[in-house]
Amino acid sequence: MRIPDGWDRWFVSTPRETAGSFNDQGVEVNYNPTVPLYEDLLRDKSLAWLKNRDQSKPFLAVLATHAPHMPATPAPRHAKLFPNAKLPKPPSFNEKDVSDKNGWIRHRSPLSKTQIEVMERLHRDRLRVMEGVDEMLKDVLSVLQDEGELSNTYVFFTSDNGFHFGEHRFRQGKQTSYEEDIAVPMIVRGPGVAQGTTRQQIALNQDLAPTFAEIAGAPTPNFVDGRSFLSVLSENPPSTSQWRSTFLANSPHSKTSRLKRMPKNLAVRTSHYEYIDYVRGKSELYNMIRDPYQTQSIMSDPPDRAMAQLRDRLGHLRDCEGEGCKTAEGP
Repeated sequence: MRIPDGWDRWFVSTPRETAGSFNDQGVEVNYNPTVPLYEDLLRDKSLAWLKNRDQSKPFLAVLATHAPHMPATPAPRHAKLFPNAKLPKPPSFNEKDVSDKNGWIRHRSPLSKTQIEVMERLHRDRLRVMEGVDEMLKDVLSVLQDEGELSNTYVFFTSDNGFHFGEHRFRQGKQTSYEEDIAVPMIVRGPGVAQGTTRQQIALNQDLAPTFAEIAGAPTPNFVDGRSFLSVLSENPPSTSQWRSTFLANSPHSKTSRLKRMPKNLAVRTSHYEYIDYVRGKSELYNMIRDPYQTQSIMSDPPDRAMAQLRDRLGHLRDCEGEGCKTAEGP
């Protein structure tokens, strides 16, 4: 086991995580997997490091939780929470008419009552394990407050992907190009961050590293695809017309049981449209303002100008890198 370059403190689960195995500073350590919640271990290690770090130096701490990944086994103290929580059922849930969609979805049967019940139980367990994340975050913020560092510290709370839970006849999972899977929530607080506001500018996961670099006063290499969105967080952000207008989602061919027969596809997403281009079969186009749940593709009667622009953007985004991606994404 090793500690990756650049980290002073390293604690992460190993491939044998379900057996309670962790890499703690390059040494394998084991815990009883039936007792601790991973988020509790992460909280304890993080708090110990925060309290004993060199407080004369700035710091970066990354707390990557397991929750709400499956099996989503809650801690005993959370096991009875949310007994009546219902699975959200947007208009796209167990979609009745999928004739507008690619063949791999048209061949999917509607979800059964049993499948929906399984998802509902998992939904409640996911809510329960997230209680451990909430407790961890509260404790970390409390330590920063006690040390007088909270007002001078940026906190980014986000995820690596979205998740579908019954939309378009899918069982629980991810990896499609639909909005449920590519939209990721993010909450930020910190010096100069506008309070109580929601920004409409498009930010992507690859923007995090350049944003952290700008906060630290470090340069971002030209080969990096993302861009810092620190200015977007301010009281006077750039307008949406001066910011990224388009991004690419890449969904590879899938053979998994939950996404069986999904062909490789590339999707172009703007504030107004999403165009999903499949390597075979029917492609799809959605007006995300009128149809945010993507229940009716308008590919059979697309707006000519919009379609030409989306295909042009797709061509430029498909093979871009570094500064070329920023140009292809707009403005």
